[in-house]
Parts: sequence; structure tokens; C-alpha cells
Amino acid sequence: MAKRTILQLVSQLGEGIESDEIESLNETIEASDIANILEQTYKEILNRKTWEFMKGHIRQLEASALGANVLAIPADVLKVEKITYKDSNGFFVDVTYLSAEDFMMIVQARNTANDNTIAIVNAAGVSINVRTDATPLYWTSFDEATVTFDAYDTALGIENLPTDSVIISDVMPVTDFTDPLAVLNIPERMETLVFNEALSTCNYRLRQTADPRTDRIARRQNISLRRNEVKTKTDIKEATYGRTSRSGR
Repeated sequence: MAKRTILQLVSQLGEGIESDEIESLNETIEASDIANILEQTYKEILNRKTWEFMKGHIRQLEASALGANVLAIPADVLKVEKITYKDSNGFFVDVTYLSAEDFMMIVQARNTANDNTIAIVNAAGVSINVRTDATPLYWTSFDEATVTFDAYDTALGIENLPTDSVIISDVMPVTDFTDPLAVLNIPERMETLVFNEALSTCNYRLRQTADPRTDRIARRQNISLRRNEVKTKTDIKEATYGRTSRSGR
């Protein structure tokens, strides 16, 4: 079954609360209200947890003007799980994460009198002693928006390059709710949960009524998705809540 467009979802939500027929997102004040409720519901569900489909995405870091050893984390990234960086042989090698404290202990111990070490002052005015002849070994973040490396290789360039980085990350899906032909950037089976929770909210906010059946369906779908969303991992066991199976195990 194909996903419904934003306009189709808004139109069907309107039908669900017995609104006038909706043919465009801004056709009436109520149509706009329904579209806003759909968007709010979508974002609220995504923020409940890091769903499996939000994990394990491959990204590159982005350019930054904050120093030769600093790259920016893409805006849609919720959490950086792993960073690899291209070495002088063209292979991507793991860069180890350190806490800010441990990172500073290592870089501050370096001697800038050595030809291969320079002091770079970061945005907070702190001097970081960076090697200039090696692939980064360590990274940290001082602001949750950028990645600071302990080194870059001048043989490859005058700074760390976004194209030499690969990160594994959790991301926040984005949907353009101003585009009537856009679809929700979520797995297809989650669309029904968003729809039913949005319908329940529309009934409450726009009609000052409750639909117990819709509420029950939405609750069941939320529970089902939390239990069964994983498609590719086979090492996750369903909770038994103390019940004993027929086999006795």
C-alpha cells in the first residue's frame, strides 16, 4: 500500500471529524488547523524514542569555519555513534571518541615547539595543540554541534575535510508539511499510528469530543510498533512479563 500524501491525510482527517471537504492545505482555517495537528503529532511521535529506522544512518560531517581541526555535525543528526576518517593510504579508520576532559589532557600534553604540532584557538578561546602530520586519532565535541579532532594531515590538505569523514548516526527524519504531495518520512506502518493519534487530537481540539475507539486503536498501534518495529535484528526477544511459555521456558 502506497503512503498517503500530506493533502490526502489532511483530507481524510477532515472526513474523520465530519469537516467540509478539503482540497488544499490552506483552503480554510480548519484545514490549516488539521494540517498543523498532523505535523505536531508526527513530531511528537518521533520524539518519543529513537526508533529503529532512525538509527544507523551514514553521513559526512560538514565544513566549519571554526578551525582547521573542526567539522560540523549535520543538523538532522541526533547522535553520533561512530566516526571514521580517511588516512594517507585512502582507508577509513576509526577515530576514538574522548570526553572533553580526556581529550584536553592529551592535546595539552603536546609540545608546540615540535614542527608537527601547532596551537589552534577554538571558538571559546581555548588553545588546542593539534598535530599536523597525521590522521586524527581522537575526537570530542565541546558544543554538541561540531566535532573537534586532535590532528589533520597537511600532506592531504590544510584542514580536516568533510569528504574524508564518514559517521554512523541517529537522525531525525524531516517532512515538508507545506508540500501537499509530500509523504511522511517514516515507515509505512507508522503512518497509521500518526493518522489515528492526529484524528484523536482533532476530535478533542476541534470538536471538543473524544473517540474512545480511535484512542484504543492508537494505543494498540503504539505498543505494537514498540515491540515489532525491528525488521533486521534477530537478537531482540519479546518481553514475557513473567509469563511461562507452553514449553515451560
